[in-house]
Amino acid sequence: MGELFDIMRRNRLYVFLLAFVVGVNLLVLAGRVGERPLEKEAAVLRERPAEKAPVEQLGVREWEEKLERLAAQNPVLYLFLGILNLLVLFVILVGLFLDVYFIARWARRKPISIRLVRQDRPRWGMADVARVVLIFLSCGYAFMIIQAIASRLFPVLHNENFRMVFNTAVMNVVGISVILYFVIRKHGQGVDAIGLTPRGLRSGVFYAAVGYVALVPVIAGIMMLTFFVTRLLEYRPPIQPIVRVFIEEKEVSLLWFSALFAAVFGPIAEEIFFRGFMYTAVRKRLGMFWAMVGTSAVFSFLHAHPVGFFPILALGMLLAYLYEKTGSLIPSISVHIMHNLAMVALVFAGRSVGGG
Repeated sequence: MGELFDIMRRNRLYVFLLAFVVGVNLLVLAGRVGERPLEKEAAVLRERPAEKAPVEQLGVREWEEKLERLAAQNPVLYLFLGILNLLVLFVILVGLFLDVYFIARWARRKPISIRLVRQDRPRWGMADVARVVLIFLSCGYAFMIIQAIASRLFPVLHNENFRMVFNTAVMNVVGISVILYFVIRKHGQGVDAIGLTPRGLRSGVFYAAVGYVALVPVIAGIMMLTFFVTRLLEYRPPIQPIVRVFIEEKEVSLLWFSALFAAVFGPIAEEIFFRGFMYTAVRKRLGMFWAMVGTSAVFSFLHAHPVGFFPILALGMLLAYLYEKTGSLIPSISVHIMHNLAMVALVFAGRSVGGG
């Protein structure tokens, strides 16, 4: 017990931040529990029509009708969507070829050497990861409180889509800043210790492209299996917030900012934390395999609902593998950007067919 108090005394700031985070969550939980049952039921009834509409639009006949109207009204866009479908099919076929090639090399025990840089052993550990998470969450809650007060002066903050994208962008800046502080100021290492280096840029992008193309058939297979399971269980997954922004938002400038953030800035910030900082710390304690599995599982859990867990888990494993093999964040950042760009393109393609 005395040792515990000694640890708490030496980490008073983080004990305070933990109490703040727990306190805010308890207040939110108390507010939800305190809602009257009738209000909850009314909210459910109000939401049901909005939830059913997108599902009903996913029928084969409805999509065929929408495509026929699109072909008549906008033949250029219809042609573009056709080319996009052919491109996806081509990528899947090339990915299958690459998968067979890599499996054959693995069977013959011929390892793939793609090392780009040699990294110094990281001086930070899992305790530092926990500290960064606490600082990040505390800043996030504090920022939301300040934003709630500032919304009286700035009406744009009443736009839920803008608020979500703006909050996430600001918190990513905070997260990167805190990580760099721990790496550079607290532990006296350079940014190359987390894999941020321009060395091997072109090779890193090339390895990323090959790795992602090889992953596409795996993700497609997992998604198809997940689709059939969810249909069998009659489960309708919720739409992710950022996807809802792309589908519903009418403000063009906000759409472009959201796409830029989701496709470029978000992946950079996430790779710095999950692969550059968190993965290296966990690897020191648990080894490469469990670090890859553990950090990829956390990455997937924070990104997706149950339906999307396994596809994102597969993506996270590839990101960790490329980082481990190359020693650079360039390949993992590149893959993450490629994947998010592909997802944004597919969402916008679906929106164009749906008339959004």
